[in-house]
Amino acid sequence: MKCKYLVLLTALFTAGTLLSCAPKVVQKTEASKSKPIVAVSILPHSYFLERIGGDSIQSLVLVGPGQSPHTYEPSPKQMQDLSKASAWIYSNTDFEVNLKPKIASLYPSLLLVDGTEGVQFRQLEEHHDEGEEASADTEHHETERDLHTWLGRENAKIFARHVRDTLTKILPENKDLYESRYQELINEIDAVFNELNKDLAPLKGTKVFVFHPSFGYFFDEFDIHQEAIETGGKEPSAQTLAKIIEEAKAEQVKVIFVQAQFPTTAAKSVADSLGAQVVPLDPLAKDWLGNIKLMGEALKKAAQ
Repeated sequence: MKCKYLVLLTALFTAGTLLSCAPKVVQKTEASKSKPIVAVSILPHSYFLERIGGDSIQSLVLVGPGQSPHTYEPSPKQMQDLSKASAWIYSNTDFEVNLKPKIASLYPSLLLVDGTEGVQFRQLEEHHDEGEEASADTEHHETERDLHTWLGRENAKIFARHVRDTLTKILPENKDLYESRYQELINEIDAVFNELNKDLAPLKGTKVFVFHPSFGYFFDEFDIHQEAIETGGKEPSAQTLAKIIEEAKAEQVKVIFVQAQFPTTAAKSVADSLGAQVVPLDPLAKDWLGNIKLMGEALKKAAQ
């Protein structure tokens, strides 16, 4: 009789032990499943990844806070991180165009997605002349494509679509979820820009001075013209600066927008000569939609 009880207790103990251990085994298995890594080049584009992908993916951003895409070079660690990624959604800036062949050669299994496919590129505004010697360069700039695509309303929606489609390829089981988040984001983008179109109507046809011409696609939405102070990413000469100040006086400029990624000495010189304000804006801020609202508010204040 004792043996029967002993066998029964042993069986119950063994079963209980197995059951108590089972959840731990499942948790360990789930934890071992790594989320796919999806790379983008700039912080604003990671906003779209996170809004649509949520916690189903890991985002990898190449150009970090305070860095400029114009001078960026990937670090060895970033190249190593890219080797683990499932996809890279790029936007055809100069560094990406130069980096893409190398990435394609090193990591042939990495899905390369052109996030600007479908974008209608605008032309960069003509730079201020640096004398007669710069006439050839000026002709070049007149036909140069504006690669600062991410601040445009339609461009953002196009990039969001590429994010949705790319994530669906990687995780097809989440197709409905990604579609729902994509549509929600598109509705928010349209709502914000529709409101800004009303608020910024008084600025239609006016000129806004900036240091670097990052805002063209954003300003185009409201029929605002941007005038860049820089010349080829550098501070302008004294001669060019004098021309800019003269033009800004004629336009009765009250505000000059500067970016954290570029020097601001020339912009401050122009502002001091005019009694204007220097207002910092960050075209590379991570919170893309929040940044669109901030830029709209800055423009509204400039119009007052």
